[in-house]
Amino acid sequence: MSKYSIPSKIFLEMGGWRQPLMMVDRIDDFKYGENGYVKVVKHVTYNDPYLLGHFPDDPIMPGVIISEIFGQASEYLSFFTDICDIYAERYNEELRSLQDIHARITSNEMLEIIRTRRAQVRGVLAAQNLKFKEIAYPGDSIEVTSKLAFSDSNGFKHYAVTANVGKKLISHGTIINFREIY
Repeated sequence: MSKYSIPSKIFLEMGGWRQPLMMVDRIDDFKYGENGYVKVVKHVTYNDPYLLGHFPDDPIMPGVIISEIFGQASEYLSFFTDICDIYAERYNEELRSLQDIHARITSNEMLEIIRTRRAQVRGVLAAQNLKFKEIAYPGDSIEVTSKLAFSDSNGFKHYAVTANVGKKLISHGTIINFREIY
């Protein structure tokens, strides 16, 4: 668990999702740059609405919901990268980690960057190539890592993603998000 938490009000402004579709409970790590990544956590609870009809006598986390976690984590990676780029351009100061963002997250300058950028970005989960190896159950915490593999000229970002419950790999593969900047 990161000691650099983002206040919930600001966390909600950063993502384009609201309950019941908000699939990231916590952002644990972020690294900016060529080998950058984001690590997020989703806690699977017994009262999650999508579990009610998914094998009601033996509830498990649906694979399509794990795909959504991958998509949202990947968008957070792109969004954090965006705000780091904008901040560096405006203030000539590099932000390279979650700790750096945390140190500036409540400043008026950073809040303005976050709100403006969120209003400019539209995106969707466009495609996926995932392999599911294990199952996540209510009570588990799914830890997702997303790394940008490459971006293409048509606005598609390809991310290498993994999901673990503890040390157990439950899914991995590629998520492709489409993003437009207005």
